Amino acid sequence: MAWQIATRARRITLAGFVGLITILATGLILTGCGRDSVDSDAIARTGPVVLVITGVDSDHRGSRPVAYEGLYAIYGIEMQGARGFTRPELTAMSWRQIRADFPVGSAPRVFDGPRLSDVLRSAGLEGASVRLTAFDGYEAEVPAELIARYEPILALRADGDPLAVGGLGPVMLVWPRLNQSDLADMNDDLWPWGVFAITPYQPAGTP
Repeated sequence: MAWQIATRARRITLAGFVGLITILATGLILTGCGRDSVDSDAIARTGPVVLVITGVDSDHRGSRPVAYEGLYAIYGIEMQGARGFTRPELTAMSWRQIRADFPVGSAPRVFDGPRLSDVLRSAGLEGASVRLTAFDGYEAEVPAELIARYEPILALRADGDPLAVGGLGPVMLVWPRLNQSDLADMNDDLWPWGVFAITPYQPAGTP
């Protein structure tokens, strides 16, 4: 089928797991420090970066630098030209609603979020093939033609509730397989959840 493309799964190593625990613990410690100097209103307005897109030219990188550390370093994600997106930035985009089953065959839910194509366009990567990386190291490679044909979304909500980190969030790729006959036999390989990074790639056989 047209949707069947190469995907790659990678399990987190022991070192990666320890690194992840260290990152989370550090975040909790920092959360409890320096409360008197924290501008909580500013944090509420901007929020932390929840998604990074790499390979972005200088005109589209924004003002949120992203350090090469934590899972970016553990998984060897190339951070050249990285742009960070906060949840408010993603929320401000035009959203699409998709009724879909995930896992495949389960009761349908209504997922909401911006189109992947719109997010890529805002990063100056319109028409790019991309690799999505999840917290557990799973990677899904999505060719540009599939993005253009089916307009999948980067879901931030399911049935009106935000996708939680530790659940399916912060971001999940969702396809309209219940509404597209040629996606009827689509499995879950191209439905990465817990997505935190997107990287452009060159499909095999392309110049």
